[in-house]
Amino acid sequence: MDRCFRRQARAIGFFAAALAGLALAGWGTWARASVGLGELASRPPEALPGGERPWERLANPLVLRVQKALAESGRYRGPVNGRMNAVLEAAIRAYQKSTGLKVDGRVSEALAGQMETGAKVAGLLKRLQRTRHDNIETARRALLDQPATRRLITGDDGGTAETADPTRDAAQCFRDPTVRCLLAEASESAKAIYKPEMRDWALGEILAAQAKAGFAKEAMQTVARIGDPRLIMVALRNIAKAQAASGRGEEALAAAEIVPDAGKRVEAFAAIAAIHIQGGDKIAAKATVRRLLADLAEVENRLTRVTYHARAAVILSLAGDARTAEENLKAAGTLARSLSAAAQKGAALRHVASALAEMNLTERALGILGEVDADSERTPVLIATAISQAKGGDAAQALLTAESIDAVRYRAVVLSRIAQAQAQAKAGDRTAARETVNKAKAAAESIELRYARDYAASRIAFAGQQIDNGSGGKDFDEAVKVALTIGDDRLRAQTLWTISAQQGRAGDNTGARRTEKLAETATNDIKSSLSQVWMFCEIAMNHSAADERDAAWRAFGRGMAVAEKVNNVWGRARVLGKLAATMVGLTRIAQMTL
Repeated sequence: MDRCFRRQARAIGFFAAALAGLALAGWGTWARASVGLGELASRPPEALPGGERPWERLANPLVLRVQKALAESGRYRGPVNGRMNAVLEAAIRAYQKSTGLKVDGRVSEALAGQMETGAKVAGLLKRLQRTRHDNIETARRALLDQPATRRLITGDDGGTAETADPTRDAAQCFRDPTVRCLLAEASESAKAIYKPEMRDWALGEILAAQAKAGFAKEAMQTVARIGDPRLIMVALRNIAKAQAASGRGEEALAAAEIVPDAGKRVEAFAAIAAIHIQGGDKIAAKATVRRLLADLAEVENRLTRVTYHARAAVILSLAGDARTAEENLKAAGTLARSLSAAAQKGAALRHVASALAEMNLTERALGILGEVDADSERTPVLIATAISQAKGGDAAQALLTAESIDAVRYRAVVLSRIAQAQAQAKAGDRTAARETVNKAKAAAESIELRYARDYAASRIAFAGQQIDNGSGGKDFDEAVKVALTIGDDRLRAQTLWTISAQQGRAGDNTGARRTEKLAETATNDIKSSLSQVWMFCEIAMNHSAADERDAAWRAFGRGMAVAEKVNNVWGRARVLGKLAATMVGLTRIAQMTL
C-alpha cells in the first residue's frame, strides 16, 4: 500500500511539474508577443507568421500618425484607427515609391515624420492657394465695379493668347534707339513669354515705362493684357507714380483716382505727394495729401492707416504745414496705441517714431522707443534717428545713437552714412569722418551674412570716396581696396564704377581710369545680363543727376550693347523696358538743365 501511495505521489508530482512547465512556456510566449506588439502592428499582414493578427485589436500610435498624414494628403482613404491594413500598406508603398524611398510597406518613426512634414507643407500650399484665389476674386470684383476699370477685365486683350510678330527687325532700334521703338520691341517680346505670371511681370515694367514717357493710352492697353487682377491694381498705381515722376501731376492724380482699392489708391497718392516735394512743388504736395487723407478713411486696416498718417505728417512738414503735420502725428499715435496685438502695436509705433525722426524731432522719436519691445521694430527707428541727427550736424549724438544699434549689419551702414555727413558738412571734418569709417569697418568685420557684409562694404567704400575731395587720393585708394573685398559681382562692379566717377569729378583722371578697368573686370564677372543692364541704367541716371551728360549716355550705350545680346524673351522684354524708362529720365533731366 505504501508503495502504491508513493507511485501515486510521484505521478502527481510529475503532472504538476508538467503543468508548471507548460504555464511558464505559455507566459514566455505571451510576454514576447506583448513586447513585439508595437513592432508587429507596424508590419504588413502577410509578413506575420501563420497569418495571425491578434495585434490588430490594438491601435498603434505610429501607424495612426501615418494614416492621418496620408489621409490629409489624399493618398489614403481607409480607416484611421492606428491598425495596419492592406489599403494602408498599398498607400505606404506608393508614397515610398514616389519619394524615392525603399519600398517595403513598413511604418517607421522616420517615415511618419517625413509624411507629417509633407502634409503640413501641402496644407500650407492649399491655404495659400485659397487665399490667392480669394484675393484674385476680390480684385476682379473691385475692377468690375468701376466703369473706368471694367474694360480691363472684360476687354479682348485680357488673358488671351498673343503672338509676337516674327517678321520684325529690331536692329535699327539698337543702332538708333528711341523710347518708342524700345517700348515697341519690349511689348512684342512680352507676347512670346509663355508663363502668364512671367508675362504679367514684364508687362508691369513696360507699362510703367510707357506712363513715364507720356504714352498713357498705350500704358492702359498694356494693363488690359495683364491676366492677374491683383497685378492690374498694382499696375494702375504704378502708372500714377510714373506719371508723377515725369512731371505729369494732373495725369498722375487722374490715374490714381481710378484705382478701385482704397489702400492702393492711398499708396499712389503718398508716392505722388513725395514726388511733388522732391520737385519743390509744396502746394501740389499739400493738395495731394488732402486727397490721400480723404481716401484713408475708407481703409479698414488700422496699421495701414497709422502708416499713411505718419507719411502724411512727414510730407506736410516738408511742405511747411506744421500744424496739419502735428494733427496727423497725433492721429497716428492714437491709432497705434489702440491696437491690442503687441506685434501690430510695436510696428505701428515704429512708423510714428520713424516719422518723428525724419521730421528732425529725434527726442520725441527716441521717447516712443520706451513703448516698443521688439528689436526688429526698434532698429529702424534708431537708424532713422541717427541719420537725421547726422544730417542735422549733430555727429556726436548720431554716433551715440548708432552705437545703440545691436545688429552690426545695420550699425555698419549707419556709421558709413554718418561719416558721409561729416565729410559733406560745410565745415567738413575729414579726420572725424575717417575715424567713423574705421568704426564702420570694425562693425562690418563681425557681419556673418555674406551679402549683408558686402552691402556694408559698398556703403563704407562710398563714404570713403566722398571724404577724398582732392586730398591726395589716399581715401580713394582705401575705398577701392574695400570695394574689391565685395563678393557680389554686381555690387562690386557698381561700387567701382561709382568710385571711378567720383575720382574723375575730383580731377584724379589717372586714378579714375585705373578704377574703371577694375570696374570693367568686375562687370564681366556678372553672369546675369539683366543685372548688367540694370546696373548701367542706374549709373547713367547717377551721371545725369550730376549733370555729366556724356558719361550718362556712355553708360546707357553700354546697357544697350548688353541688351542687344539678350535672346530670352522675358529678359529681353524687361531690359528694353528698363532702357526705355532710363532714356525718358535722361532726356527729361537734360531738358530741365537747358
